[in-house]
Amino acid sequence: ILIVQSLNKKGFYAVLVMSVLQIIASIVVMIRFSDNFALNGLVTTILSLIIVCIILAYNRRVEQEIERVAAKTEELEQVNSDLKKREEETKRQNTLLSEYNRAMKENEERLYQMNHFDTVTGLPNRVKITDRMDLLISLLSNKNMPFALIYVDLDNFKTINDSMGHKVGDMILQAAATRLTSSIDSEDMIGRWGGDEFAIIVQRQFTDEDMLNYVESLRDTLTKPFAIEDSEYTVTASFGVSFFPQDGTTSADLIKCAETAMYKAKEYGKNMVQFYRKEMKDDIMRKIKYESRLLNAIKNRELYLCFQPQYDMKERKLRGFEALCRWNSEKFGEVPPTEFIPVAESVGFIVPLGEWVLESACLAMNRIKEATGWNGVMSVNISAVQLMSPMFMQSVHRIIKKTGIDPKNLEFEVTESVMVSNVDYAVKVLQEVSDLGITVALDDFGTGYSSLNYLRQLPIHVLKIDKSFVDDLPIKNTQRLMVGSIIGLVHQMKIRVIAEGVDDRRQLDILTKYQCDYVQGNIWGRPVMEQEVEALFATKPV
Repeated sequence: ILIVQSLNKKGFYAVLVMSVLQIIASIVVMIRFSDNFALNGLVTTILSLIIVCIILAYNRRVEQEIERVAAKTEELEQVNSDLKKREEETKRQNTLLSEYNRAMKENEERLYQMNHFDTVTGLPNRVKITDRMDLLISLLSNKNMPFALIYVDLDNFKTINDSMGHKVGDMILQAAATRLTSSIDSEDMIGRWGGDEFAIIVQRQFTDEDMLNYVESLRDTLTKPFAIEDSEYTVTASFGVSFFPQDGTTSADLIKCAETAMYKAKEYGKNMVQFYRKEMKDDIMRKIKYESRLLNAIKNRELYLCFQPQYDMKERKLRGFEALCRWNSEKFGEVPPTEFIPVAESVGFIVPLGEWVLESACLAMNRIKEATGWNGVMSVNISAVQLMSPMFMQSVHRIIKKTGIDPKNLEFEVTESVMVSNVDYAVKVLQEVSDLGITVALDDFGTGYSSLNYLRQLPIHVLKIDKSFVDDLPIKNTQRLMVGSIIGLVHQMKIRVIAEGVDDRRQLDILTKYQCDYVQGNIWGRPVMEQEVEALFATKPV
């Protein structure tokens, strides 16, 4: 038994052999010697063999059970290993799914941001502004509660953007957005409508006077110069206001009305505020009709020049002419410059129009000079957009070369608005103009942004006092004192003075008293066609 327990199968075979041998030996002894003791040994051996077989069978059964358990254990370990792998794969897939969900959420937020917010200023864009208006309209339609839309358009921004580049333009837009955002009421919403345009929704109770004061405070916020990359830029804005529900009951109508009012503010001189009125729409529609015709006006020979004389007050002789552009439309008839010039600016036609006027004036000057021997100046108006164009000086050189005009016979009239976009650049260009021998005149002095400081900064040879100052000279003592002071001061700066809009003898006598250098007005000469110019040399004003 001990051998079987110790050696298992090998022990069993050993015991079996030993038992068989012992049985054989016991049988032999019992047969030969008839020994009963041998019988007892035989029985004992057989019983031992049976016990050993039982033990072996039990061990075998136990061994099989152990093998079965081991197999099950191994199977379970394999299952456990597979489960761990599946768990790791599930974790990996869950991680990937979480990352995918996070990426999807970020993309959704990014798409929402792109669809509803402006990338340059960070403000809500036109989609979000429109959504807010639509929501307010749906909420307030049955409650008889108003709200207002303010449409803001930066004046002369295109000039800056074209001349200084989009980087500077974007920085100015960002700065303007910051100023407006910090100035509006916390209940209001501001967004960038597009380009240089902003929209502000005012969803509070207000009177017309409250609204006007509020919008004017926003306008004043933008008038301070913007410091961008070591330069200062002055950007004003025109504001148009529409009201729900009186001006419109849809977001599209409110925007259209506010935009119309904004264009009317620009027409009145920019940097102004206008509330929408129904008659404004007719004006806008008429100007829209002008656009397509005006773009072809040069090709169709519908544009022409007339010339208003300027006289030297001391010598009582012609000093020069101002070339004035006129449009005789085949469809609309004679269109006033006050109507077609703003249209030309809005559709980007002002630069080619300005080049046509300059070239035509140069050719006319050559013809007048050849016919009369007169050596005065031809004065040409140069718009701020034209002056700030990167190609301006190139076009000036080209026209001078093409027409053969002596630059000393030319005078460029610029308004104070050229200072609004970029003072440094304007000074640089005008200095190049002056270096060519062209006279530089500052037109409409005192009607816009001007200060006497501009006279110090710009290379100005002549200053033109606006008609609005001249009109009241005979009746307002303060006006006379102001004009007299201006003339005296600029004379000390070696700048000559032209008074515009001199229409009667009283105005002329006052200007003579203050030693104004030149006059331009109906008293001595209305605008005339080129064929009428020669006759002016035969008469002397009195």
